[in-house]
Amino acid sequence: MELSKPSKLLIRMIGVAALFIILIGIIYYRSFAALPFALGVLILSGLNALKVRMLESTVQKVTGMSTGEEEMGKNIVRFRYLLRYFLTGVVLVAIGLIQTYTTEPPMNSDRVYINIWAVLFPNGPESLLSAPFISIWGALAGLFTLQLAVIIVRSFKLEKDGVNFIKYEDDEETAKDADSDEDNTDSNMCNKEKDDEKNVENDVNY
Repeated sequence: MELSKPSKLLIRMIGVAALFIILIGIIYYRSFAALPFALGVLILSGLNALKVRMLESTVQKVTGMSTGEEEMGKNIVRFRYLLRYFLTGVVLVAIGLIQTYTTEPPMNSDRVYINIWAVLFPNGPESLLSAPFISIWGALAGLFTLQLAVIIVRSFKLEKDGVNFIKYEDDEETAKDADSDEDNTDSNMCNKEKDDEKNVENDVNY
């Protein structure tokens, strides 16, 4: 499926928003403990980009339906709307469970504990080895990258280049054609005036 220019622009701005949030996390943690936070932001930002693609697919499918399929189109919109929120809920629950079972439990707890960072980086820094594999706070922050992307697009009026780029090109071509037609009209009028003057002179001489 070929994405439209607005969807491509929105996905790019989701990436920009994610980098901005990750930068804030790095400034806040000031250690390798920012890595689980960044991972949560990236996963939810990727999910938001997927939701944009799903929305684009829904719009294309519904707009391609015939006049007598309005009810089917409404059902498709409702189903995919609920599906997007269901996916978000599933991902957040999964991240919450991963954080729970990759965080060191209290001393008197029998909970299963898997230190994934210690497996991946046995000699890594203590701030990373004591951190969960992924942060639910980073995931919750990444959940808002779509809203931030919309705010960025509207605030900096990026839709002028992303959405209406073709329209502006068409307007420019139309203006050029109009100027060309106007020049041709003026030239024809000048030639006609010269011919009339010649005819008048000939009549006088005759």
